Amino acid sequence: MVASWVYVLLSIIYGLPSIFLYIFSYFVIINYRKSFDSSFFNLYIFDGLFNLFTYFNGFVFIRLNSVTCDTCFLSSFYKNTTGNILKFIVAMTWHMAYVQYGTTVLISANRLSVLLKYNVLEPVWRKYTWILIVFVYFLPFLDTHRYFTHDADMVYSDETEGYTGTSSLPIDDSFYYLLPFMIISTICSVILNVISLLFVKSVKLQKKTKVESNFLIIMTITCTAQLFGMILSVSRVILAGTKIAVRLAQILPFVSDGLTLVQPWLLVVFCHSLREKMKMILGIRKSNLQAVSSQVLQARSVTS
Repeated sequence: MVASWVYVLLSIIYGLPSIFLYIFSYFVIINYRKSFDSSFFNLYIFDGLFNLFTYFNGFVFIRLNSVTCDTCFLSSFYKNTTGNILKFIVAMTWHMAYVQYGTTVLISANRLSVLLKYNVLEPVWRKYTWILIVFVYFLPFLDTHRYFTHDADMVYSDETEGYTGTSSLPIDDSFYYLLPFMIISTICSVILNVISLLFVKSVKLQKKTKVESNFLIIMTITCTAQLFGMILSVSRVILAGTKIAVRLAQILPFVSDGLTLVQPWLLVVFCHSLREKMKMILGIRKSNLQAVSSQVLQARSVTS
């Protein structure tokens, strides 16, 4: 129980700043659309929405439920989470893994194609990105629809003093298609990023393309996190039934959170224009607050 509380607190500590940064970056990108008119930022917004959904789904139904006792305030919420709603939640736990890995491949392909033929392919990406995103989200239902045909239960454990959402679909069947997809998509992402890196090193880039190459650094780091997550997932399946597998099952949610929440931090570090816009907005807000404060103080001094 103590360990579960530690996991929840850690998730909150790194989750809240990341959520704020996601929202703030969205605000900047949308309000300064002309400055961020790139297919990468379109993909970033869609990817971020997927990531936020994944984080909240995991936090509420993997972390928070594990520290909710049978008499706690939220116990009624978990007791009443049943039927198709619970089936959807359980399905999304696996479904979003497909979406995250597929989106990484998509963004890696975007980086390579835009670097190779920016003037030709960048407009195409901007126009049709939404279609590809819809495809990436809905295609995994070819596998995850199975969770809607199996029973799902919210089980309370007296030993752990927490709730767990379960499905009658065996765990081995859950990984049957997902694991090969994770391996293949990770290999594709690595290959695409390696080719992109080799291309960047071999040519003299124009200023516009240099900016695009900075986005490649973001994707390379994201791909590395994805590779690490894939290795842990494969190891967990191979070592099923052992103490190591139990430990890996505890580590994997943090790796998932890393892949989910690292994007806005990387964007702030490697995207100079976004960072400057954020500083400008924060500076304006600070100046406005100082002006309001001074006016309030002046009004008080006059009335007194």
